[in-house]
Amino acid sequence: MIFLIIGYGSVGQRHAQTLVNLGNTCVVVEPNTSRLKLAEKNGHKGYVSLNNLDLQNQIDAVLICSPPAFHVEQTMWALSRELKIFIEKPIGTNFIECTSILQHNYKQIFVGYTYRWNPQFIRLQNDLKEGLIGTPYYANFEIGMNLEDWHPWENYRDFFMSRINLGGGALLDESHFIELAIELFGLPTRISSLQTKISNLDIETDDYVFTHFEYKDLLVDIKLDLFSRPHKSFIQVYGTKGSIYCDFIGKTNSLTTSDSYATSKNSFESFDYERQDVFKDMLQEYIKFIEAVNYIPRVPYHRGLEVMRLIEKIRKSSSSEIWEILNDT
Repeated sequence: MIFLIIGYGSVGQRHAQTLVNLGNTCVVVEPNTSRLKLAEKNGHKGYVSLNNLDLQNQIDAVLICSPPAFHVEQTMWALSRELKIFIEKPIGTNFIECTSILQHNYKQIFVGYTYRWNPQFIRLQNDLKEGLIGTPYYANFEIGMNLEDWHPWENYRDFFMSRINLGGGALLDESHFIELAIELFGLPTRISSLQTKISNLDIETDDYVFTHFEYKDLLVDIKLDLFSRPHKSFIQVYGTKGSIYCDFIGKTNSLTTSDSYATSKNSFESFDYERQDVFKDMLQEYIKFIEAVNYIPRVPYHRGLEVMRLIEKIRKSSSSEIWEILNDT
C-alpha cells in the first residue's frame, strides 16, 4: 500500500519506517525544508504542502502526524478524498472545532492513542474485568518527562510542544492517560482541575496538569507534567479486594489481593517488549482497518472527541480558580 505521511517529525519518521518495514511505500508532506530533505534521503517522495501533492500517486490511506493545530484541517482534506485516516493524538486543540468532523464520514478515522496497544495496559484492563481486585474505588494516573529530554537532538524551544499556537503542552500531548481513564471507567460526573506553567522551562504552554474525576463510587486522579526527572509513567488502581500497580517505565505490573487487612498475596510480572513493538502493533491494526469494510478501530473518532470534551472541562475548571483561602487571623 501507499501511505501519505503528513508531518515528518519524530513520530512521522517512526511511522514511515515502520510501514516500510511492513512492506509498504510512504509519500511525505512536510513544510520544514530539513525534514523534507531527510524524508527524501530516507527514500520517500516528498512534497512541501498538500497543495503540491502529485495526486497521480495512488494514495491508499493517510497518517496525520503534524502538530495538533493542523489536525482538523488535514482530517477534512483526507475525508474529502474518501481516504481512511490515522490521526495522532490529540485529534485537535479544542472540542468545538473537532465536532465539525461529525458532519462527515468520521468512521473512516483511527486515532493513535498508543498506550491502548501496550501489553501492560491490556493486562491491567483484563485483570479489572476479571474482578481480581474487586470493585475499584480509587485510581491514580501519572505521566511526566522533562521536555528537554524528549528530543535531545533539537532545542526544546523549537519543538511544537513549547508553543501554544501549534497545540503543545502537557494537557493535549499527554492526554493518553485521560483516554485510558475513559477506557477503564467511562466519563466522570464531576471534574476539578489545575492547569498551569510552574517550571523554569522556556515554553509558552502548560507544563503541569492535575485533574480529579469523580464517579458514583470511584475517585480518579490524573497528573501530567513536562518537567519530571526521572521519567515516570504509571497507573495505580485500588479495589475492595486489592490493588494493581502498572509501571510503564519499569515494564512491570504488580497485583496485590487481600481478603483482610492482615493478609495479602502479591504477584509480580515483568513484560518483555520494546516501545517500537507497540507502534508496530498499532499500525498493523490500522492496516486491518484500511482493508476491512466495517472494522471498528480500537480508538475511534468519538473516543478522541470524548477526550477533547474532558480537556475542555479541565480547562474550564482550572480557569474558574475556586480556592479556599487560609486566613491566619
